[in-house]
Amino acid sequence: MGTIDQTTYTLTCPQCLQTEKKKVLDKGSNYGGSHWQEGVDFSEFDVAWAGGGTSEPVITTAVCKKCNVPPSIVSSYS
Repeated sequence: MGTIDQTTYTLTCPQCLQTEKKKVLDKGSNYGGSHWQEGVDFSEFDVAWAGGGTSEPVITTAVCKKCNVPPSIVSSYS
């Protein structure tokens, strides 16, 4: 079972400028199909996810642990 696709999420706090990147993987094979992770944990941000499994997960809420403000969220495929 290998990685089929991946999305990189970059979160940046507008107040303290803390930035953190994490990848969410879509794993599978020609025989077993695709399966997205349910989301990943960030060390500097509290993040809630929706999706996973057959649908790509997305961040529903995020907040900086230090400043308690929402970060900017940028996602990109790689």
